[in-house]
Amino acid sequence: MLYLKPFSIALVASIILTFFIRKIALKLNVTAPKGDRHIHKKTVPLFGGVAMIFAFILAILSTKELVISRELFGMLLGFGIILIVGIWDDIKEISWRIQLFFQFILALIIIAFGVRVDYLTNPFGGAIRLDQVQFSVLNFSALFGTNFEFSVFGSLFIIFWIVGMINVFNWLDGIDGLSGGVGVIGAVVLFFLCLNPIVDQPPIAILAIAFVGAVLGFLVFNFPPAKIFMGTSGSMFLGFTLGTLAIFSGAKIATAVLVMGFPILDGFWVIVQRLKSGVSPFKGDKRHLHYKLISLGFSQRQIILLIYFLCGSFGTAALFLQSIGKLIALLFLVASMILVAFVVSWFLGRKKELS
Repeated sequence: MLYLKPFSIALVASIILTFFIRKIALKLNVTAPKGDRHIHKKTVPLFGGVAMIFAFILAILSTKELVISRELFGMLLGFGIILIVGIWDDIKEISWRIQLFFQFILALIIIAFGVRVDYLTNPFGGAIRLDQVQFSVLNFSALFGTNFEFSVFGSLFIIFWIVGMINVFNWLDGIDGLSGGVGVIGAVVLFFLCLNPIVDQPPIAILAIAFVGAVLGFLVFNFPPAKIFMGTSGSMFLGFTLGTLAIFSGAKIATAVLVMGFPILDGFWVIVQRLKSGVSPFKGDKRHLHYKLISLGFSQRQIILLIYFLCGSFGTAALFLQSIGKLIALLFLVASMILVAFVVSWFLGRKKELS
């Protein structure tokens, strides 16, 4: 019941909220643009992320076993910014520079409210310390009864991690059900990791399973053919929440990287290609692998099931592998991604020659 209750509340609330928010978005004519990299033909409303966020918050506030710590308070504060920026962008598209600015703000908020990464596990033994250089800027003793110091390298890592995760989910949000489904897989893996007696973090497990319920409720309407899109608030919510849960109360970075390995590597590959072409790495286009697979004739369902399988397989492996095993799995993932990229590019080249 400890985990079933927040999951059920988030799931039911998400389904109900998504249903009504979809009607509101249609009435306000807040719909996804067509053409360019947008592959849908019908009018599809946005604001799906709003439903997920409020469902997740409701599950948190309804779970008495969860204490609103300063770290969790920082996450809730971040949701407020995501709602403002997300709704703003869905109604009137804002530049990538403004979005990136607020992504940095989100990372700074959770740092200011006590989320820390003091070390990363070294797969060859020991740890890579990130807390060697520290400085104190804000004193939270009046609010939380504790003093807080910033770790320079740890804070820089958190900024890079949160901003990176938000953008990975934004890149994934190109076809129906892909971004949300990968988010669910990542949260399920983190949930079972937190249940491991060695890790033993019930509060983080509650947050992870509530996140699963909130996103699954939205996926009821977003699985292809989608009846609603998550919009900017949704992709920011997925990346920010999953990224933060991965570093709450001890880093679970390696596990999250293996789950998200495919989209992370795809995003890195696209950034390199954009820079080589002389365009902004933040400018959306159809260079991502899922768009290329669509060009080869794959259906949206085939693509998302394939990516679900890859993320789920590496995520499951991460639950049973030690540090060195995770490193080997990551190297195998990189090699596989390079092979897939070249094979897909070759087939696309052949298709152009024959057309």
